[in-house]
Amino acid sequence: MKKALLSKVAGTLMLSAGLFASSGAMAQTTLTFDAAGNAIFGALHAAAGDYMDTYLFSVDTNASYASGSVVVGKTWIDGSRLANYGITAIQFFKVEADSSQTSLNTTFDTSSGIEFFPVDALMSGNYGFTVTGSTAISGLGGSYAGNLNLAAPIPEPATYAMLLVGVGLLGLASRRKSNDKLG
Repeated sequence: MKKALLSKVAGTLMLSAGLFASSGAMAQTTLTFDAAGNAIFGALHAAAGDYMDTYLFSVDTNASYASGSVVVGKTWIDGSRLANYGITAIQFFKVEADSSQTSLNTTFDTSSGIEFFPVDALMSGNYGFTVTGSTAISGLGGSYAGNLNLAAPIPEPATYAMLLVGVGLLGLASRRKSNDKLG
């Protein structure tokens, strides 16, 4: 257990160092997931402008599905609550062994809030996503916060049905062999 934890920490540090050296202009944060597979992320940009924030994470099991949501901060100005940050894109990427990045097909949906996820399952390895946006109110800063969840796939009901049929056939075959020996 300790060896696995140390391996994860060392891998994350190497990943962070490699990406930081290759792209110093971006703010980068390494995400830590809780036991349920959730990580919280966010940024507060005190000055007006355009920003790209990168979040890094590792997947240690095959076939994990990532899904995230983000909310932007609101500011009270002249009797109205206005969004103080605008997110224009969120893009997932895989971090290769040489610290280069390969973009992944990413769904970025703003129809009911902001949701994002890579189209395909993530295999074990190092990944990240970039949040691109800007402050929305002239002359003021802005903020956003989000949650990323990693979950293993849940078998479909048909899989359980096939398992039960298989166990039933094994039981039937076993019973048949028993009866043949008895008589």
